[in-house]
Amino acid sequence: MTLTHKVEDRRVIPRWRDTRVAVEMGEASSLRPPRAASTEQVSAQIASHLNQLRVAFAARPSIGRAAELTSAAALAARPQVAEDAAEYLLLHADDTTPTALSTARDVLGFQLEAPPLRLVTPALSMDRLQEEVRRLKAVVRAFPRSPLAHVDLARMYAALGVLAKAERHLTVALGLAPHHRLTLRAAVRFHLHAHDPREAVRLLRQQPLTLQDPWLMAAEISAAMVAGLPPKSVKRAREVLEHREFSPLHSSELAAALGTLDLTDGKTKRVRKLFQQALERPTENAVAQVQWAAPHVRLELKESQLVDVPRNFEARGQDSYEARNYEDARAAFVSWLQDEPFSSTPAIMAGYLSHLLDETPGQAIELTKLGLTATPEEDTLLNNMAFYLADAGQLDRAERYLARAQAVAPANELGLTLRATEGLIAFRRGDPVRGAALYEEALRAARALKNTEREVLARLYYARELARHRDPQAPALLAEAYAAALNFGESGAVLTARRVRADAEALLRA
Repeated sequence: MTLTHKVEDRRVIPRWRDTRVAVEMGEASSLRPPRAASTEQVSAQIASHLNQLRVAFAARPSIGRAAELTSAAALAARPQVAEDAAEYLLLHADDTTPTALSTARDVLGFQLEAPPLRLVTPALSMDRLQEEVRRLKAVVRAFPRSPLAHVDLARMYAALGVLAKAERHLTVALGLAPHHRLTLRAAVRFHLHAHDPREAVRLLRQQPLTLQDPWLMAAEISAAMVAGLPPKSVKRAREVLEHREFSPLHSSELAAALGTLDLTDGKTKRVRKLFQQALERPTENAVAQVQWAAPHVRLELKESQLVDVPRNFEARGQDSYEARNYEDARAAFVSWLQDEPFSSTPAIMAGYLSHLLDETPGQAIELTKLGLTATPEEDTLLNNMAFYLADAGQLDRAERYLARAQAVAPANELGLTLRATEGLIAFRRGDPVRGAALYEEALRAARALKNTEREVLARLYYARELARHRDPQAPALLAEAYAAALNFGESGAVLTARRVRADAEALLRA
């Protein structure tokens, strides 16, 4: 049987999306000058860095130097330093990257017109990812000193599971723009993806701007929680939020991160206030965090907060899934996968829904393949791929994927799920005795763990395989499993019950 992804401890870790989109959404916008002045050391570093870039551009104007200067000036909230460079980029728009053009318009005070951001189901494939890598490599060759070009290429290498190359390009980006918010947050997200949260924390703590930037403080608090370390930004974060030193958009993820920290520490008195502050002008990441926390703090999201926040794919997907709007949920999860093609969660959810909604498991297999390309050791993806391939009759491939998953006893959710998937493969190989024994083992483990959901799903798929083999017990077991799934009521269990009953009844009629 298949697994979904259940988030037990969600954190406000930075998004890592296409930098052009990040700029359009305000993630790289200048901060309003805070009331608390920056330290003299930080101010001197910024002024020196900007002056070096300005002198280099004045001496030898080029698109690369202009892009680097405008990007640094925008982040430092000193746009006047880069006005000439921004104008230069607009005059050479045909040879300039979209991200650099967006930053140039921001520096000159133009209003960015972001394209409509809505739920879509783009055609994702390995070919598309590799094509994007080729395109971005050409951009890096043309603009070798553009930190954001390196960040974008690193993101695509992460999606292809080539982590060494991804890290190398992020290192170059950090060398070119050590104070750039997007560069730092991308590096943090990479190290969290690569299961090295302490390196993510180290990067932020060695950065003098972290305590001056709410986006970086949010990342430090969240990365420290993942690493099991006490966050060091908490005192400053509380001051920033209490005195409202930055605009609501810039403070949104910080309020959500601090609210999550207080929630985990049992300081529930302040949690609701912090999450409400996070929703004043939220990022989609903050909306998804509040959605996760809402059952714990009795806080409801408004429909407008799900609909009107750009690229709100995660929260919309989860909301649609729980409301049993399965096609909308799939569209949202596929869109999230395109936004963050290295992330396993949207790949798991999009593949899971595709398997249940489509007549054949083809799309589920392709989506899961994308997830495994980025995270080849993810056990849920490995189990699900084995299940989808077995359902498609590709039994040898199914067994190879199942063998790559952790070899664990059926004493936990993963172990009993692997047993059930092994049972499916045995049934499809024409060995119903072994298949039944494996399903029964999975069912006993589920009952021992008091895991009703796993028990319901195992019973459903067991009944379907019995129906395939014309076992006389199949109709009764199917009816019992279907009723149990509806009574349990979880969205995925209900959808599975509908699909399995339709499949089993068709098999019994044939």
